[in-house]
Amino acid sequence: MRVAESAEAKLSHDGIRGYDDLPLFVDRTHRQDALRKIPIEQEKLLLSESISPLPLHRTLALLESLNEHCDLRYFDHERLAMASALVSGISNLHFGPEVGVGPPKPDAPVISLWLKNIAAICEDIRELKGKPSTSALVHEADARNVANVLSPGSVEAVITSPPYPNEKDYTRTTRLESVLLGFINSKAELQALKRRLVRSNTRGVYKSDSDDQLVEDSPRIQNLADAIERRRIELGKTSGFERLYARVTKLYFGGMKRHLAELRPVLRPGAQLAYVVGDQASYLRVMIRTGELLAEIAESLGYKVTGIDLFRTRIATASGEQLREEVVLLQWPGDSGCM
Repeated sequence: MRVAESAEAKLSHDGIRGYDDLPLFVDRTHRQDALRKIPIEQEKLLLSESISPLPLHRTLALLESLNEHCDLRYFDHERLAMASALVSGISNLHFGPEVGVGPPKPDAPVISLWLKNIAAICEDIRELKGKPSTSALVHEADARNVANVLSPGSVEAVITSPPYPNEKDYTRTTRLESVLLGFINSKAELQALKRRLVRSNTRGVYKSDSDDQLVEDSPRIQNLADAIERRRIELGKTSGFERLYARVTKLYFGGMKRHLAELRPVLRPGAQLAYVVGDQASYLRVMIRTGELLAEIAESLGYKVTGIDLFRTRIATASGEQLREEVVLLQWPGDSGCM
């Protein structure tokens, strides 16, 4: 509440009327050039029009108050509440399922949305108090280098939904909160983040990438990449992104192969693994059977494929073709000496 009162005082000093007190009132008397803004370099990282000027001003005032009243016991929770409020109520973003920008909001109740999330966190803590605790450890690391952060033979189970080979830039999904909360401050920092991700879209491909070399011995993946490149040439597609479709396909499966190979030393014999992946036809409508190919790669690394279970189906936007989303089930029998 002290943080909220501090932010309200800042807004009052700036001549901004309190949206939170009058939710139907939009104050248009302020000068746009007097509103708080983020540095140009950070602004260029955001999706255009992802947040309107007045909600951004209110957000920056609240973040300034958060920093001024920083208490390390609560600071991360307070920023988590801010991140959630940004995406769900303050910004102009919408997800369907790709991230996009909807109609601009002239104003938003920034402080009350944040306080609502704080109240929800407090209620969760009250609800969980006294119940058995479960420890959790999060590593901020590259999934293709898991042996750097996990102990040998320490993992009994893996369940995850990795990226699919398509044109979804996953960093865009969390770009607004990443920039406003200071996790990404420049193009160089964004690129550093992308370099630590499995390559799955053309916006995250770099000349120095080499994961594609790991699948040079896979005829199915090489044939798939060749088919995408032939289709590109047939259709006369010449953009820089379209020229990368074949390569990003090989980089994706090479990256997943590196992940599975690096994972082996940290698995206990008999470890169970489940990967939720989906068919894709994003690259010029050439079908990519992601689950089948991932299972084939896993088998070549010594894993036992125990099943490929249908999770759901969805319709491809461009072709109307039905795409499978599957759970690839694996078991690690132990060290087989495979590379």
